[in-house]
Amino acid sequence: MALREIDKQEQQAILLFNNRYVSNAKKPKLSKVFDKKKAEKRIRDLFSRTNQTTEKQQRAKQVKIVTDYFKNKNWR
Repeated sequence: MALREIDKQEQQAILLFNNRYVSNAKKPKLSKVFDKKKAEKRIRDLFSRTNQTTEKQQRAKQVKIVTDYFKNKNWR
């Protein structure tokens, strides 16, 4: 319940800040208030994190294979 109130206060603060920017700026830009591309990218990144973790895991496996190969290599 308290977290919901904090979220509401945060949204109100953002709204007031954006309203202040628009009313005081000489040439306000919508992209400074709300950037649709940035918001969409953030959402896409949230849902594509599974791909990033699997890529990191695959790379870690490959590095381990290479290090094990060179660790067991007899150089003479």
